[in-house]
Amino acid sequence: MRIGIFYGSTLDNTKEAAEQIKVQLESDISITIDLYDVATCDVQDMQSYDVVLIGCSTWNIGELQDDWYDKFSQLDTIDFTGKRVALFGCGDEGGYPDTYQDAIGIIGKHVRELGATIVGYWSTEGYDFIDSAALEDGKFMGLAIDNDNTAGLTDSRIQMWVQQLMRELHLESVHA
Repeated sequence: MRIGIFYGSTLDNTKEAAEQIKVQLESDISITIDLYDVATCDVQDMQSYDVVLIGCSTWNIGELQDDWYDKFSQLDTIDFTGKRVALFGCGDEGGYPDTYQDAIGIIGKHVRELGATIVGYWSTEGYDFIDSAALEDGKFMGLAIDNDNTAGLTDSRIQMWVQQLMRELHLESVHA
């Protein structure tokens, strides 16, 4: 199984989350994970992975992070049929409670239309927001990180999400 992580990051929060997810996954499974900054890669590289993790923060009022704006339309060139996609993003639930984690929803819904199966839905328990384009059936379409208001929860949330992904993807831990 090939896994690639693709992220866009302005203030390095999403980059740090992507790196932490990569380290956590690689410490638990015997697979090398490739990491890509969408600002400098060709998103067509997603085509060669069975599992694609996409990281994007929400900016302004429910908008994609700048690097993803430049690459979003290029997603249309990828056949996501049979691919499993997990999403994660950074946002500010206190400052933007009406559009918290919208970027996860924007990208997630788009790649699903292109054939992807979304994995890694995440509980909204413990979050304080009003609305999100990332909500489906009462859950976020991916891991929601808020380093502005709940930075102390980021490490444990990433760890729990990675464990959840491993179960959903049927990846066996090397520590089992």
